[in-house]
Amino acid sequence: MTSVSGSSASQEEALERALAAVRADADVLVGPWTGEVGFELLYWIPFLGWLAQQGAGGRRMVVVSRGGTACWYRHLTSRYVDILDLMSPEEFRTQTAGKKKQYDARRPFDREVLIRVREQLGLEDGPVVHPSAMFRLFAELWRRRAAVDLVESFSVFRRLTAPPDGERPAGLPSNYVVAKFYFSKAFPDTQNNRAFVAKTLRWVSGQTPVALLSTSVRLDEHSDFEAPANSGVFVVDSHTAPQKNLELQTQLIAGSRGFIGTYGGFSYLAPFHGVSSLSFFSRRNGFESHHLDLANRVFDRLLPGGFAALDRHDTHPVESAMNTWIR
Repeated sequence: MTSVSGSSASQEEALERALAAVRADADVLVGPWTGEVGFELLYWIPFLGWLAQQGAGGRRMVVVSRGGTACWYRHLTSRYVDILDLMSPEEFRTQTAGKKKQYDARRPFDREVLIRVREQLGLEDGPVVHPSAMFRLFAELWRRRAAVDLVESFSVFRRLTAPPDGERPAGLPSNYVVAKFYFSKAFPDTQNNRAFVAKTLRWVSGQTPVALLSTSVRLDEHSDFEAPANSGVFVVDSHTAPQKNLELQTQLIAGSRGFIGTYGGFSYLAPFHGVSSLSFFSRRNGFESHHLDLANRVFDRLLPGGFAALDRHDTHPVESAMNTWIR
């Protein structure tokens, strides 16, 4: 029996339920994932990769997520249902407001989503791997009672498969850099941070074309930086297709020569696709240090030298990284 060293009963139960689900001789619903991009990329998908190795692989998995993230799971399964095909972005945002960590598989919204998925696919009631299994398993890390080795013991980290090339914004050449700046606990909406972003975009766009990712569809508490008129950047807003907005942003990141933006989930998305990433925060206590510790360890293996998250006061690496990408 697979076990967790020094684990609690809750951790053991969560792990055994997940293993039983993937070892069952039936289709297994995976999700629904309704939380943050960073946790999905750095914890949830690698955990599913480990689970797939313990069971029948991913061929029985039916992934349930949102925003067009099917390509993130392509190495596991081609079977995917998007929550935003089942409801409006407004309903999704209302139902998922508040805490993002899905510790409780009994949450009414999650149960309702899985009912709709089964109805759409014609599936009978069957096994589920809910995100609560992963959250409970790794809880000791987030409570600072375990090291990142816990995560690495139950995760398979690998580069993700890029989605097929989509149509680039009119006028955007092929040798572009992607920028994604948004405001968060780690990078709050302050006058100094806004000035830093504006200055950085001016400098970078003076060296190479910049595609600034922005979306007017709010699915969480983060708000994107909006470039002023005549800023010299190509603004890409994927709001016209909410159920594809993360897919479109992934396409642009995967096809770019580099990423620059706010430290967080999108700064992880780039190196998972082999793209160098330079990101910034301004409040070190705005995020848990073990997330960055794990990211550094993972990306040092997947893309050596290709990931850096820095305090915004240290701006010299911007020029150094940009010159590398341009060359």
